[in-house]
Amino acid sequence: MDQPQNLGKYQVIKKLGQGATSTVYLGYDPFAGRQVAIKVLKQEILNDPKTGGIHKKQLLNEASLAGKLSHPHIISIYDAVIEAESSYIVMEYVAGGTLEKYAEPNNLLPIARVVEYMFKCCRALNYAQFNGVIHRDIKPANMLLSEDGDIKISDMGAAIVLNNADQTQISDIGSPVYMSPEQIQGELLTHQTDIYSLGVVMYCLLTGRLPYTAKNLAGLFFQVLNAQFTPPRSLRPEIPEQLEKIVLRAMQKNKNDRYQDWKDFGNDLAAVGHLDGGVQDGQAAGDAEKFTILREMEMFREFTDTELWEILRIGEWKQHPAKSVLLREDELGDDFYILIEGTVGVTKGKRLLNVIQKGDSFGEMAYISGKSVPRSATITANSDVMVMRISPPLLAKTSDHCQLSFNLAFLRTMADRLRAVDDRFAKVVS
Repeated sequence: MDQPQNLGKYQVIKKLGQGATSTVYLGYDPFAGRQVAIKVLKQEILNDPKTGGIHKKQLLNEASLAGKLSHPHIISIYDAVIEAESSYIVMEYVAGGTLEKYAEPNNLLPIARVVEYMFKCCRALNYAQFNGVIHRDIKPANMLLSEDGDIKISDMGAAIVLNNADQTQISDIGSPVYMSPEQIQGELLTHQTDIYSLGVVMYCLLTGRLPYTAKNLAGLFFQVLNAQFTPPRSLRPEIPEQLEKIVLRAMQKNKNDRYQDWKDFGNDLAAVGHLDGGVQDGQAAGDAEKFTILREMEMFREFTDTELWEILRIGEWKQHPAKSVLLREDELGDDFYILIEGTVGVTKGKRLLNVIQKGDSFGEMAYISGKSVPRSATITANSDVMVMRISPPLLAKTSDHCQLSFNLAFLRTMADRLRAVDDRFAKVVS
């Protein structure tokens, strides 16, 4: 089809790719002031008497999700137009390509990077499940990378939207080698079909090979249902043993033997970063580990996944040895800190005022006052500590929801500290 100049209000810039059922263009939304990806369905496919019904169902599925899923690791669907002459979906544009090229033996990602991406996908698919969506077509081609290397799950056309009145599961949806046994057998699907598929994606990204190969579809389905695949460490010995166990559990043929939920799957991936001889790429492994650490902290209990990822992007993590002075009384500063590990003492002059435990914050008065102010006390590490430093100017660039969550967290912290002071004062008086 010839490239159109416009599709509705969207300006068409260039063609990004073309498949059997659709063409994807890079477009520009002049009202929102952003680039978008526009997937245009081929009208003859939709009108086909044999397969048109399936493709129309997929189109309606994807259109129904416009504006409903908001997660940093799921492609946002902005708009959908379904008309007799033209039907298209308008999505977030991600420039980095798919993970397909990293499922080749000579172009594998570092193991730590695979762990990071799979952890983020677990969180994204857990969010989708919570919102009543099962993807059903998880594969490297549906995982996009942003320019800064972050992961985004795309192509929700095959998804089941569980809160819709019509929950009919269309057959022949999904990519055969990534399909779960229950999907092949046409059973009622749960989120565990996506868990299986993500396990297959992990296998491919870690080894550069498919777990099953056959000359035809019937042979492939037989293998998925009955055959055993080569364990990942047999193909790539440097894969940590614990990581192989995660892949094997995710790919169990019986869904009762698989991970029962995304949380356990993600937690096991995050734990790989703790293992001796395990994942060594600190930044990649750290994202999963850091997310889990923050999620378990009382301060961040009300933060959504999206807000927590925002914090990870702006937070600077650093270790300090015992007796290090982290803040000095009367010095100007506006950064504040979250104590990740260890304890710190708060002193004024030579008098000990407080001991701050992990999970608490310090230095936040500068943020609350809205300007750089002299520090009111000295903060000294009592032990080896890990702190996350946050710059207020960077926090100001996060979403309004993220900043509001931080403000509420600080209010709770201030209230807890005031109660503690009242309790100490009451004991002195009594």
